[in-house]
Amino acid sequence: MEFPREFFYDEVRNGFYIPGIIKRIWAAQLEILAVIQKICKKHKIRYYADFGTLLGAVRENNFIAWDDDLDIMMLRDDFERFVKVVEKSLPKELKFTAVEINKDSCSFISAVGLTEMKYRDKVLRKYHEFPYPTAVDIFVVDELAKDPEDEAYRMEVLSMLGTMLNGIVNKKENTKIFQKELKAIEDLLQIKFDPKKPLEGQFYAIMDKVFQEFNGEGGEMLACMPFRMIHKDACFPKSAFTETTWVPFCNTELPIPKDYDSVLKAKYGDYHKTVKAGGGHDYPCYREYEDLLRNALKDKWNFDYHFSEEDLQHKKEPNFRDMTLETWAYLEQKNKKIFENFMAGEFATCLQLMGQMQEEAIAFGNAIEVKCGEGSETVSYLEKYCEALYHSYQALEKALPLQEKAKEKKGPAGDFPAALWKDLQNIVQKPSSYLKKVKLAIEKELKRVVLFLPTRVEQLKSFLPLYEALSQMEDVDCKIMPIPYFDRLGTGELSDMHYEGEEFRKQCSVTDYKDYDFASERPDCVVMHSPYDEFNQVLSVDPFFFSKNLKKYTNKLVYIPSFVTDEIDPKNEEDGKAFGNMDFYVTVPGLFHADFTIVQSENMKKAYLAKIAQFTNSEVRKQMSKKISGAGSCLLGEKEGQGVKEVVECFRRFLFASNKNLVSKA
Repeated sequence: MEFPREFFYDEVRNGFYIPGIIKRIWAAQLEILAVIQKICKKHKIRYYADFGTLLGAVRENNFIAWDDDLDIMMLRDDFERFVKVVEKSLPKELKFTAVEINKDSCSFISAVGLTEMKYRDKVLRKYHEFPYPTAVDIFVVDELAKDPEDEAYRMEVLSMLGTMLNGIVNKKENTKIFQKELKAIEDLLQIKFDPKKPLEGQFYAIMDKVFQEFNGEGGEMLACMPFRMIHKDACFPKSAFTETTWVPFCNTELPIPKDYDSVLKAKYGDYHKTVKAGGGHDYPCYREYEDLLRNALKDKWNFDYHFSEEDLQHKKEPNFRDMTLETWAYLEQKNKKIFENFMAGEFATCLQLMGQMQEEAIAFGNAIEVKCGEGSETVSYLEKYCEALYHSYQALEKALPLQEKAKEKKGPAGDFPAALWKDLQNIVQKPSSYLKKVKLAIEKELKRVVLFLPTRVEQLKSFLPLYEALSQMEDVDCKIMPIPYFDRLGTGELSDMHYEGEEFRKQCSVTDYKDYDFASERPDCVVMHSPYDEFNQVLSVDPFFFSKNLKKYTNKLVYIPSFVTDEIDPKNEEDGKAFGNMDFYVTVPGLFHADFTIVQSENMKKAYLAKIAQFTNSEVRKQMSKKISGAGSCLLGEKEGQGVKEVVECFRRFLFASNKNLVSKA
């Protein structure tokens, strides 16, 4: 089964964040379903989408965003025929499990799937690099009794058996009460448990027989009996299955009962209402196998990010613009010293300082010319500054003998004629006027560089309005640098590289990452959209662009998510899966390495911080609260209070804030 590569990437659908690894589950299960479908077609066996799969097929022709498995159902007679043919029809990597053939099975759910960790390249490729066990679940539908009293009695028996089963699971088999009740069940059902075999499997087998008790007796209602034990009203008419309808689903088609409405109402009530907290198992379903995968892959397992306090640290180092402004500030301070000494009548000291400053200004101008090229306005004003400084030097040198004669007299001017003193004062002050123009020219020519590092062209919409707004500022130079990214194999190795630079060029001007020297350029701010470093199971960027490396080349590393979700309340049960999935984009290194992160709202900032506290501790949460802003997202357009305007203003404040703890190499 073929899927476009984009299918496997993270996405937000219906306000819910779907990580790429869940997409791989879907693909692997659709691959297994194709095998099931082939068997059923060959032997004329009916099957139908069930539970969340049926709901997704009807409601949106796709997996429900917060579903992580594929369910089908079979009527009992179809299932019995399936049991007879399935094992000999499966490829060797797939197994069929069911109470009917696995006498020790401890599940009411039958399944076809990968029951073991499979790391052979061929198997991983076939099942779309999903490295964990996974299966398509098969739920069997049985008839209800014609007589309501018979059905009520069956449910009582099942309830009693279910209570005993819970006792086994909770290790109560050896209690006197349990043994007494066990004997009562043997008498009631005229059976004998085998003391040499595990009780749990025997109970599952007995209950499975009870499920089938009234099949073939003409009852008009059906149910998946294990589900009905929990939801007594979850039954539906036989007539719902008189015809089969095929509907689009993901990149295939699925059969559903023609009267799917009756089936879905029985299982969900108002199934048109969106409920994100549904599901009969822990989400995501592969979580229980992660330790096995860690042990199997050993050194190849690279998907566990462990926070370190060092991740919050960022040594600041000046770039050329910073050093230029520092040098200017140094020249300005010395220039003030010259005037102070002049006013104090210390002409010799002034001349000494002027000589030094002349040399330093020339060296300063040469450095700027190398960086900016000939014709620099900054260099032009520095030349005028040097010329004015030279004139000041000459004037003071000529006045020095007179100053020597007058130095014993009261006041800095001594016996200087007032006109001469005023002229000298104007000459000595002249260089400072050019020095002010030098700073303005520096800010004009050496703009703050903001470098955006997207991977996929679809990320443009999450920052393009910000890029355009910043580009209109005279003192900001914005660059978009698409960077390559890699698909990752199921065992962690990098696979195909992708670069979407040409696609970006159709919409905006781009900077080629191959031609950019981060070490020499040191952009003022780098905006990343891939915060995962090496810890994403589906995608990776080149290690150079990992957040832990990027912060070596900028003093301001920013993370802006390229998506928005529905608002998430960690305390709301319905948001449980959404909050759980924040593991994939919050507890990642980029968020901690970044100096600043802008998320979609203040409420989502709280959710981020709750996840951070869960992942680390309350102290780190406190530190991170200062590094995260809930200003909004460009994806929200002009939404009041959290749209483009707020994002631009928030980013601008951060960009123009001083670099604290800046360490100069000069």
